[in-house]
Amino acid sequence: MNRSARDAALGERLERLYAAYGPETAGSDPIGLLSRYRRPEDLEVAGWIASAFAYGRVETIRENVSRLFDALGASPARELDRTSDFRAFARERLVGFRHRFHGREDAAALFFAIKQARAGSGSVRAFFESEFRPEEEDVSGLLSRVTRRLLDFDYRAAIGRRRLPDDSAVRFFFPDPESGSACKRWHLYLRWMVRRDRLDFGLWPGIPTDRLLIPTDTHIHLISRRLGLTRRKTADGRTAREITARLKRFDPADPVKYDYALCRIGIFGICRASLRLSRCAECAAVSACPAGSRRIRRSGEREIGRSAAAWGTASNTDVVYAGTG
Repeated sequence: MNRSARDAALGERLERLYAAYGPETAGSDPIGLLSRYRRPEDLEVAGWIASAFAYGRVETIRENVSRLFDALGASPARELDRTSDFRAFARERLVGFRHRFHGREDAAALFFAIKQARAGSGSVRAFFESEFRPEEEDVSGLLSRVTRRLLDFDYRAAIGRRRLPDDSAVRFFFPDPESGSACKRWHLYLRWMVRRDRLDFGLWPGIPTDRLLIPTDTHIHLISRRLGLTRRKTADGRTAREITARLKRFDPADPVKYDYALCRIGIFGICRASLRLSRCAECAAVSACPAGSRRIRRSGEREIGRSAAAWGTASNTDVVYAGTG
């Protein structure tokens, strides 16, 4: 593939970023919470829960998801399998739980849905992989079919009603790509389960990595615009597809591998909505960022591009982790 000089520079910087951020920075991300589990079925269940609640501030996400994991014990999969009354589970095990607009009953309804997915397909992996279609360009169709199946469950054991009301907060856990949503939390979960490297688990080989879409939150959207990966002003499904397509120029088989590292630039407060407040000299991608490069030239700063080890784990976790979807 012939690349422009700018593409070559961006590709080199993306690879440098990818290498810089590994498990030592997992304390800045919900994926770090999964380290307490080893069995694949527990990682699948815990990953679904953690990604479903991955909206808001990092510290709050980690605190509240940890509370849910504590309630589920050493094996979330087994605990869900043996739970029959999810309303009682909410009353007895999730007293006082709240994450933004979700309460204990909403969490219990999510747990019920995960149990039903496991019971009907044999595993969470089989539930998702059964909806993969090799002829489809990406996983959007898979997620739409998964969402329809989830919404079609009989929820009486969880909420006392067969169907989720139209205004139920539980529906937020099951966004449908057909609505135009970026479905950030779905794509985050798929990244964890499908890809395999130092961070992601690679538990679902039935879904190819080249069909994944990048989880597009506020950080990824901002950074992608600055790096020229998209010009779109809305972090929706079309934007996620456009960013992913641009990243395929650098790794056609695994374009979403850059997601975690790019997101760290935002999570660590290096790249901010206000360019004036951004720490451009510390960014390993600055030479491929027109705005950052101009800022450094004007200020006379020296490009540093320090490693993740030099930055340390996230200390600025008051930033918003995710956008909508």
